[in-house]
Amino acid sequence: MQLHLVGGFLGSGKTTAIIGAVKHLMARGARVGVVTNDQGRYLVDTAFVAGARVPTVEVTGGCFCCHYDDLEARLDELERSAMPHVIFAESVGSCADLVATVMKPLVELKRVPTQRTTLSVFTDLRLLKRRLDGKAMPFSDNVVYIFDKQIEEAGLLILNKADLLDPDQAQRIAQAARERFPSKIVHLQNSLDGDAITAWLRLLETQDGSSGGGALEIDYARYGAGEGKLAWLDQQVRLAAPPGRLREAVVTLMSGLLDGIRERHLPVGHVKFLVRCGAEQVKISSTSGGQDDWRDQVPPILGKEATIVVNARVEADASALAELAREALEQARLRSGARCLELSTDFFHPGFPRPTHRFN
Repeated sequence: MQLHLVGGFLGSGKTTAIIGAVKHLMARGARVGVVTNDQGRYLVDTAFVAGARVPTVEVTGGCFCCHYDDLEARLDELERSAMPHVIFAESVGSCADLVATVMKPLVELKRVPTQRTTLSVFTDLRLLKRRLDGKAMPFSDNVVYIFDKQIEEAGLLILNKADLLDPDQAQRIAQAARERFPSKIVHLQNSLDGDAITAWLRLLETQDGSSGGGALEIDYARYGAGEGKLAWLDQQVRLAAPPGRLREAVVTLMSGLLDGIRERHLPVGHVKFLVRCGAEQVKISSTSGGQDDWRDQVPPILGKEATIVVNARVEADASALAELAREALEQARLRSGARCLELSTDFFHPGFPRPTHRFN
């Protein structure tokens, strides 16, 4: 069994890449599994990957490093239920120090039978460009510290979302990254492109993917302070609306939250929505890159009710973020006549990172 850990900052496109890789491998007859990971629950990514009919398990309530035993248990569960040739394990976007706290324990403890264990670190090409150019980042210093440490740890660095920039500009950024990080394998990628996914998989098959060195030198006080700056909002809403107005209700709820965040100039890691109506589902994401075409991705919603799962990761006060979500739901009710049939909401700041193991 091959285990491919996938790390990188919030909104870097890890899940999209994993689904592309899974589909490619399944088309070749491989059995594949996925482990998702997050601080909270009601995970958009878990539902989205499982909706693609991929065996999926999740580690919730914290990152892989702080819930290492749970990670091993979920890997064992996948091994017994799906007997996968390949497993992709996607870490929380605010997590760093994966080599010392996850990869090395997997290798040293030998409780999970893996033939190959790799680590790919993803970054949004646009966000990396700002950092390479020395421009101000959209997050505070301690949050940027996590971003920097993820990049530093990478042996295989995936510059993702190349499709969002001019090809020549994307190539220039990739070259600048190779010059800045000569010891890393730097791979420019559009995860919606099958050829780029194939090239990534080829790298995973021929490289060990890890940093190749010892434990990352990391200040856990700064790391924990950075995570503490981020607010988590996980919400599941079941809406009903008058005939012909269900899509309007869903769009109003989504735009209410996104507009509220934008109007308050809150730095966004990512905001993800999963909209389900009957057997149909669609995932819609907004990141610090700030694209405004998300409304076009919302399909016609013809049923009587829809369920919306919301995962927001924003540098903000968690209670203030929850209030924005409440106001967005109220806007949906007032503008479209929608009724909330069911509502579950969690909001919090991640706890201080305390790894189960840390191997030097």
